[in-house]
Amino acid sequence: MSQPVVQMTAEQLQSLIESVRLAAVAGASAAAPAAVHSKGSFTNCTSRFGGQRDHEAVEEFITSIVTYKEIESISDEDALKGLSLLFYGLASTWWQGVRKEAKTWGDAIALIRDHFSPTKPAYQIYLEIFEKKQDDHVPIDTFVCQKRALLAQLPEGRHDEETELDLVYGLLNIKYRKNILRQDLKTFRELLEKGRIIEHNNLESEAQQNGPLRGLKRTKRCTHCNFRGHTFEECRKRRTATEANE
Repeated sequence: MSQPVVQMTAEQLQSLIESVRLAAVAGASAAAPAAVHSKGSFTNCTSRFGGQRDHEAVEEFITSIVTYKEIESISDEDALKGLSLLFYGLASTWWQGVRKEAKTWGDAIALIRDHFSPTKPAYQIYLEIFEKKQDDHVPIDTFVCQKRALLAQLPEGRHDEETELDLVYGLLNIKYRKNILRQDLKTFRELLEKGRIIEHNNLESEAQQNGPLRGLKRTKRCTHCNFRGHTFEECRKRRTATEANE
């Protein structure tokens, strides 16, 4: 027996589809638990600032709280209200006096920089860059990192990487400059890679030079009593015997 054919107009079919869609959406909403919207804050942020006038410390603090704010989706208004939670000591006292000047989150960040890490004039930064050459015991990674941090404080676009390499290369310890030609370098990455190889080779060379000396000390033996740990000249037994014979 054949099934009866149900005929619908286009309007009826569209109405049926829309009804099914709405029913499906309503069912999914009822089944899913209600999302709990939590308001982001600095309550669990571990970064703290005590008011030290140090460029690296200030920038590290600012980078940390800006990143935390973005990850936790904290609004500018809430971030501004909770900023005092991150200060202690001198910074806390300072913030109490200037907080009314900070109308926005951007104002607060600018105030921190202006007070604790004011922009240095370019000539002063250059003086700090050339103030000290690389000591023999300072690893190349540490030295280059320190100099590049100073270069980063210059006005943006002041030097390209090649020019910065010129500035830093002349300050390197001679043990690097005599093994790395300036014309062989195009980036700081290449300089660091070559410098690490030199440091590794120097350590290996020192270990080989010191190895035999340590070995000689361990095998020192007295030819008189045949005991280890002292020489013929140092032998007490020999001295005692000599004095007795005299």
